[in-house]
Amino acid sequence: MKRVLITGANSFVGVNVEKWLLQTPDEFIVETVDTMNEAWKKADFAKYDVVFHVAGIAHVDPKPKMAPLYYKVCLLYTSDAADEAR
Repeated sequence: MKRVLITGANSFVGVNVEKWLLQTPDEFIVETVDTMNEAWKKADFAKYDVVFHVAGIAHVDPKPKMAPLYYKVCLLYTSDAADEAR
């Protein structure tokens, strides 16, 4: 039994991967965590075999004033999640 954590709860990719994995409940335990708040920082990544990080901002018009938010969500959160998963 593999334990999987999907970061980016309610994301298109995350939801569909979760549905797919749960088709074989004897093989996978799947949990999700939202990265739109600080909840993910409280998650115990050590108890998972796999961390599948799919959080990000997509399908929006690029606007220069939004660059700091894109940087934070798509780069910094990814880096932080990878550090937690080590």
